[in-house]
Amino acid sequence: MEDKETIKKQHVDNYRKAVLDNIENNTNVLVHQDIVSLLQKPPLDSMDLIRTKFLDLAKKNQIVLNTEELSSLLDHYREYLLECCEEIQNVRVVELSSKVNKTKLKGNDTIKINKKDFVLINKKIKSILKDKLINGYDICILKQIDKVFLDAVDSSVKERIASDLSKYVKGTYQKQLLESMELKIMVKDTTLMNGTKEQGERYLFTLDHSRLLHEIDT
Repeated sequence: MEDKETIKKQHVDNYRKAVLDNIENNTNVLVHQDIVSLLQKPPLDSMDLIRTKFLDLAKKNQIVLNTEELSSLLDHYREYLLECCEEIQNVRVVELSSKVNKTKLKGNDTIKINKKDFVLINKKIKSILKDKLINGYDICILKQIDKVFLDAVDSSVKERIASDLSKYVKGTYQKQLLESMELKIMVKDTTLMNGTKEQGERYLFTLDHSRLLHEIDT
């Protein structure tokens, strides 16, 4: 029969693995469902805020746009934005897993994930998305903007539209996107903190009431 210390170690290892799995699963949902839902193409053109803004600016300046080219540019932009997902996932999983693996479990100690543990992580995530959003706009839209004009358009009009669109994307649109992302992150952070607390309670309960451990003690 395995001795008490071996069984205790297995219990600790299983507990730690369960917390790590929870981090992985929680982050997968955050990134591949919540954040992706903000970045992917909306189901309706009317829900596409950048497209709507572009068309409004064209109407204001009394010009007609090539909507197919506009859609192509926006699709490229979203594909570029979605590239940030893997980096965001890696940052969150690696940082949180490192804390879990460094936690010493002696006696009645448990693994704790607190609000403060997310501060630096969420700051990095916000920076990743913000950089991707701005750089992607410059690469995928601004440098390709001539493609969306059907007829010869005065350069001053193009510059005005590009300037107004840039202000919108890097101002209002970015602010709304980041706020939406922060809300989704806050929900998942809270879920993970509560889930980790519950795992700790189950771990201690099993530790205190394990029939096998108590049999070895007697």
